[in-house]
Amino acid sequence: MAAVEKEDKDLLYALRAMDVLLGAGIGLESVLINIGRGGYGVISEDFAVMIEEVRKGNKLEEQFQRSAAKTKSTGYKRLLRTMRANITSNTDLIEALRRQADREEEERNQRLEKYIETLSGMPETLLTLGMLAPIILPLLGVLPYLFDPNAMAAIGVSVPGASTMNMISAGGLFFSLLLMAVVGLKAHTQDPGV
Repeated sequence: MAAVEKEDKDLLYALRAMDVLLGAGIGLESVLINIGRGGYGVISEDFAVMIEEVRKGNKLEEQFQRSAAKTKSTGYKRLLRTMRANITSNTDLIEALRRQADREEEERNQRLEKYIETLSGMPETLLTLGMLAPIILPLLGVLPYLFDPNAMAAIGVSVPGASTMNMISAGGLFFSLLLMAVVGLKAHTQDPGV
């Protein structure tokens, strides 16, 4: 799963770079060398291995097929199959890369919109916990001391000691902090990695 995320993360940028390079008239092998030099994560590593294998005498289309069989990312697999088809059938690679880049961008935008929707109530929750808990909890700790102790005893409520109220307030603040950390962790684990 992590390898798929790494491939998908850099795929759109690699597609756009290949589109620019091929559109400028640079050949496919030179584009692979350029992308393989780095900057595109796992894709750069894979392209560097492909070029090294081609230099050893292996066919480029076989390298595309091998990498396509190895990857789990559908987008990256689609890219490799498109480049292989270009070599074997002489298709319009630039237009195919542009269509695929547009599709990848749309999928990325959909993942990002879904992520934003899942976070919709999170800022309010964090503000409520972070701003109101430090105000309300100490007030609740002081509240029993604002009333007459004899009146409190008459209704059957005993006033706890100051150390007990301090401990309750501190525990509540710690619990609020812990709850804020859990909410933040939830947001972090749902990150689409775009």
